[in-house]
Parts: sequence; C-alpha cells; structure tokens
Amino acid sequence: MEANKIIHGDCIEVMREMPNNCVDLIITDPPYGDNVAYGLNKKVIKNNENPLINCSALVECYRVLKKNSSLYLFTNWKHYPFLTEFIVRYTKFNIRHLVVWKKHNFGLGWAFRHQYELILILEKGKPKYNLKDFSDVQTCSHINHNKENHPHEKPIDLITKMILHSSKENSVVLDPFCGSGSVCLACQQTGRRWIGIELDERYVEMAKGRII
Repeated sequence: MEANKIIHGDCIEVMREMPNNCVDLIITDPPYGDNVAYGLNKKVIKNNENPLINCSALVECYRVLKKNSSLYLFTNWKHYPFLTEFIVRYTKFNIRHLVVWKKHNFGLGWAFRHQYELILILEKGKPKYNLKDFSDVQTCSHINHNKENHPHEKPIDLITKMILHSSKENSVVLDPFCGSGSVCLACQQTGRRWIGIELDERYVEMAKGRII
C-alpha cells in the first residue's frame, strides 16, 4: 500500500485490503465509545457510539502489524478495564505496559477535573525499544481546543517520542483513526513513512492541510 497518504474511509474496511505484516508501528487514538459531545463547542466524532469499534479494529491491526512491533493505544480510565479484558480474551496482542500522559493543565469538569490520559503499549512478538529515558509517565504539551480543531488532537512532542522509541527511519507507521493527522505529521518530521485512515471527511481535509 502506498505510504505518506491519508485515506478517507472506514479503517476496518481499509485495513482488510492491506497485506499481512506491512507496517512497523501503530499509534492511534480511537473513539472510546462515550457517545457524547466534547467540550464547550459540543464536538462529536464518528463511530463513537460504543467501544466495540475500537475493539474490532484491533483484530486487523494485529494482522497488518509486523512481528516484533508495537501498538500505542490511547484510552481513558472509564474504558481501560473493558479494553484490557477484550485484548486478553479476544486478540493475540500482549499487553506490555501502561503509560500515563500527564497534562500541564486541567480539562473541563467538576469535582474531579481531568489531567491525564492512558496509553496501552501492546506488542506483537518481542519488539525492541530505542530510548533510554522513556518514562511510563509522560509530561507533554496540552492542546488548547477551539471550535476549529479535532476534540482529541494529540500533541506532536508526545507522538514524536513514541515514534523515536519504537521505529527507525523509513519505517512505516499506521494511524487507523488519524483524526487531524498528528501521527502523520510527527512521522513526516522524523523521517518515517506513514499511512493515516480517517472516516470523517472534515478531518481528512484538516490533516492534509497540516501536513502540506
């Protein structure tokens, strides 16, 4: 499959057309299944009705990922128990570790305001890791959301550390839920090839605009 391209489509259908063992790393932030509108601007994302969309995609992710490679999967405290149970029971991935992304500022809320997200490290085989200082608590930039950007946009510096830790130059990195294209942009800046897949045409165009 052609690299350095954002594909508009359903990631499960697109991945089914991809050959086995064709990508070196997957980094993705799928819909959690909250079925809610996010933030003051009440943004919605497609396929956010239930967490099974995320789970179903993991089966195809495992097939297209090369042996001895990793998948970085964003999640939150609500869905972490369900997601890990699904991974253990219904996929061939091994759960290597859990990384906490601690943000510089609080999110919206009351009583207990959000300041962190979780990242599951899944392995196919026994990957090697490159960095000596990759902590399981990452403190990176926080995206200031507005009515224009993606509600779950991730900071480039956080994605870049994952890329450097788990890939080499010219590796192929896949983001099957690429949103506004942060993974694709970080790959371009670090000399990696990339494939992004996104269902919502608005964000396909936004991602393309960020990368050009």
